[in-house]
Amino acid sequence: MTPGIKASSELPVASVTILTPLTAPITRRGFVKMGGALFVSLSIPAGLSLHAAESPTSLDPSVLASWLEIHSDNTILARTGRTETGTGMSAYYAQAIAEELCVRPETISLVLGDTDKTPDGGYSAGFLYGMANVRKVAAYTHQALLALAATQLGVPVSKLTVADAIVSAGGKSISYGQLQGQQLDLKIPVTGMRAKVDPSSPEGNGLAGLDGFSVTGDPPTKPVSQYKVIGTSYPMPGIPDKVTGKAQWTCDVTLPGMLHARMVRPATLGSTLISVGALDKKQFPTAQVVTKGNLVAVLSPNEWEAIGAANSVAATTKWTEWAGLPGSDNLTKAIRDYKWGAPSQSKGNPAEVNAALQGARKTISATYELPYVRHAPIGPFLAVADVRSDGIVVVWTHSAQSQGLRAQIANTLSISTDKVVVRWLDHSGQYGRTTFGGDGAEADAVILSQLTGKPVRVQWTLQEDLAWSSVSPAYVLDLKAALDPNGHVIAFHSASYTPDQSDARLLGAVLAGMPCCLPRPGSWIATEWPYDKIPTRLEEAYGMPNLAAESASGGLRGNIMRTPGQRQQNFALEGLMNEAAASAGADPIQFRINHTTDQRLIDILNATAKAAGWEPRPSPHPRARKTGSDAVTGRGLCIVVRANAYWVGIAEIAVTPSTGAVQVTKFAIGVDCGKIINPRQLDRCMKSGVVMGLSEALKEEVTFDKSKVTSTNWSTYKILTMQETPEIKVVQISCDDKGFGGGSEAANALGPPAVAAAFFDATGVHARRIPLTPAYVTTLLKA
Repeated sequence: MTPGIKASSELPVASVTILTPLTAPITRRGFVKMGGALFVSLSIPAGLSLHAAESPTSLDPSVLASWLEIHSDNTILARTGRTETGTGMSAYYAQAIAEELCVRPETISLVLGDTDKTPDGGYSAGFLYGMANVRKVAAYTHQALLALAATQLGVPVSKLTVADAIVSAGGKSISYGQLQGQQLDLKIPVTGMRAKVDPSSPEGNGLAGLDGFSVTGDPPTKPVSQYKVIGTSYPMPGIPDKVTGKAQWTCDVTLPGMLHARMVRPATLGSTLISVGALDKKQFPTAQVVTKGNLVAVLSPNEWEAIGAANSVAATTKWTEWAGLPGSDNLTKAIRDYKWGAPSQSKGNPAEVNAALQGARKTISATYELPYVRHAPIGPFLAVADVRSDGIVVVWTHSAQSQGLRAQIANTLSISTDKVVVRWLDHSGQYGRTTFGGDGAEADAVILSQLTGKPVRVQWTLQEDLAWSSVSPAYVLDLKAALDPNGHVIAFHSASYTPDQSDARLLGAVLAGMPCCLPRPGSWIATEWPYDKIPTRLEEAYGMPNLAAESASGGLRGNIMRTPGQRQQNFALEGLMNEAAASAGADPIQFRINHTTDQRLIDILNATAKAAGWEPRPSPHPRARKTGSDAVTGRGLCIVVRANAYWVGIAEIAVTPSTGAVQVTKFAIGVDCGKIINPRQLDRCMKSGVVMGLSEALKEEVTFDKSKVTSTNWSTYKILTMQETPEIKVVQISCDDKGFGGGSEAANALGPPAVAAAFFDATGVHARRIPLTPAYVTTLLKA
């Protein structure tokens, strides 16, 4: 068994209960000495410390120990239900806690995502909201410790100073660890509720309570002027262990008696099972076939036997035929042909916008298209599940929503949520697909473990992941703008049309015909409007069910991807602004400055332009051309405003008209995200976001025929390679008086509109669809 990972048979049960929803905090008195830690007591059987209380029941979030422990050696253990998804949350949270407690970040260790060891922190997207929780808990704790120290040292709190967990005054000092056993009144005020399956949930994905618990109140926090930790490039805690091989990944979990499983998937998205292929027991003596509905798997104690046996069984398994997809070449038509009703969301006054458009001297209009895109992690999904005979279910996973996944598993198995434990471990990136609780191998593993009575490890293949995982949905967007005689935009209308983008159902449960959360298709307006000088605008978002939702697998199950909705809507918004600038004969940067009063946006535009060596002029370039075998160059830009952060992207590209090849040669990215927490980690997020966005702009597209997905390997679902990655220049502006802003998302939304703008600058042809593949580009230039 892997060191540090307990088999579920070793999990004791503690008598801790929680009410849902929880709106009133519960008062707890007394720091008590338990296991060498300073924390408020939990209701735990005698002799059982919190470290061993790995109960399926949720921790009480009003109790300090659910969030924070201070040990006798002044080290700190912090707990959050959120997980590290590559954005640097583990560094940011350690820095925030260290800042408030006046300790060094390296003295802090984090427990992430385990449902029996952490309070429900909600989904891991929007890490700043989770940081607010741990920061407030640290601030509450700091005030309580100061009060204790003041009593112990016999001095007023106002005379105390703290450095590295040592409280000092008047030549006397005491450490945090030495304050154990002292009495104080402390509670953590919280509000919120646990995640649960709820078909009526307004979130539209069949789940409620995905925000988890929020720490309320307004404890005194350290002013920005006194920051010593926040604003520094503190190293990412997990990187050394990953480099040296010490990190534990989901693939490292092994349990006594564990079976390895490989899935036998239907022939098409709509196929149903006719008969299972024969299993050759002579060749595969320890393998077995397990089925439930359209869920088929081959299991063995030996992983290689499971793989070989699954391939053998799949070859003779029979499925019904199905052809309910329109084909990716007909995607826009299929979306257009849907019988659309009222928009899911609308912002603006239709009458005012229509009047302005009809009375305008000049209007421009365009349709923008984006295909389905995969989350496409380099390492396919993997999960381990143990459905025990005592009714307890333990799942090891790399989900970004442990509590949401817990609720879904409980719903699928028709058991109480309190009987499910979700354990989080590192694995390959997922980019948002598990924000609502999962789209991976978890349901496969849980169902198979229940049917076999043994722990089961399910690892998807690359082909399986690219064919069956959920997808970031396609978009069709219609935009129109009215310009005054000076070329200023005076009215704007956008309408976006998209299949479902928050289908949180677990694939294994769908195929097995077991209970699932039921999504309610819809869409939302994700843009944060940056152009306040445009007096009239109307934004509408229309949503439809999954494409081929009637299929046995639920169709192309839409699921959000990093910068959801806004990524697609911003591609069209910025595309039309670039077209409007060209129509007005204006420099694209100056054109944007002319349409906003937001000084933060203006400042980051100018700073990024300077770094990129931008020379003011209109697009297209005077030497733009769309023919010839020699490359032609262009530059283009776009902006995004998201979560108190202002982003600018400037792309420089080379286009070879005769071959359709597009190469991004340079990319400058700038951000003002308020007070920067960790410049080095922000730099990483910015650069990785650029790579992700450029990959989508140039290569990524889910293709499918009338029955199945056809882009199931890296040759057919292409991603940007290291050789194709451009020079990336980063600009950061830290605004100490603007609070914290989102620095982990939005960078990937910059690539597509900036590249499309650069393509127009180079060729004089508008590219209103991505990806800009050679085949599409040559067709576009010939049109």
